[in-house]
Amino acid sequence: MNKMRSGFVLLLSLATSFSVMAQSDMDERKIRFGLFASPNFGWLKPNIPEFEKDGLQPRMGFGYGAMMDYKFSASPNYLLSTGFNVTTNGGGMIEPWETVITETDTSYRFLGTNDRTYRMQYVNVPILLKMRTGDVGYLSYFGAIGVDLGFRTRSRINNTYTWLGTSQLQPEDEEDLDFSANTNFMRMALNLTLGAEYNLTGNTNLYLGAGFHNGFTNLFNGGVANRILDPAPDGTPALSVLNQVIPTQQKKASTYYVSLDVGVFF
Repeated sequence: MNKMRSGFVLLLSLATSFSVMAQSDMDERKIRFGLFASPNFGWLKPNIPEFEKDGLQPRMGFGYGAMMDYKFSASPNYLLSTGFNVTTNGGGMIEPWETVITETDTSYRFLGTNDRTYRMQYVNVPILLKMRTGDVGYLSYFGAIGVDLGFRTRSRINNTYTWLGTSQLQPEDEEDLDFSANTNFMRMALNLTLGAEYNLTGNTNLYLGAGFHNGFTNLFNGGVANRILDPAPDGTPALSVLNQVIPTQQKKASTYYVSLDVGVFF
């Protein structure tokens, strides 16, 4: 009997200790705010075969912003996470290209490929369900899933040409061109983030997360300039029996990036 009583007391003590250890800084609060910075590694995924997939160019980007957690139930382990951030990302793809130059009433046609790099900037509003453990010592862990709602603020491109043949009139490469008129204003993406928090003092937590942002809307709008040319086997434009390039379908590609999020909750 004494052994059973001792065992019960031990179990009760362990349960009490775990309960104290699992306390969360959201136990007594409904809302908390934080700031973060977020370097990222991004690329574009073409959704049509006319883009040359071997030419994909990943790019480094950066983001920063504010975050907010809202405790929508009695449990501090389930939170609605949102906020806003300004994020730059991008990538590159190779496509068949034609340029016509007119000089003194004479037109010159150049055929080749365009190795184009895209640099995008968005204001993002994430809407996430965050599932968070209680504190184990000074650490807690979380997983979050939801969507990013992005609103384009800037779109720039660099064009790097490779032409067939040689000529002094061949167009030169171009840098930092405005491409906003050819891109969709809104971007939507799946946001999956995993990470941990470390309690510094009181309600102040150091935040570290790794996020995967899977875009599922088209980067390009439906403008006439976004029709891609039919490629020949070498990647340059295929020509019709009338020796003309062959425009095909609208360009389609989605933006992806992986982020490392470092911040502080207050």
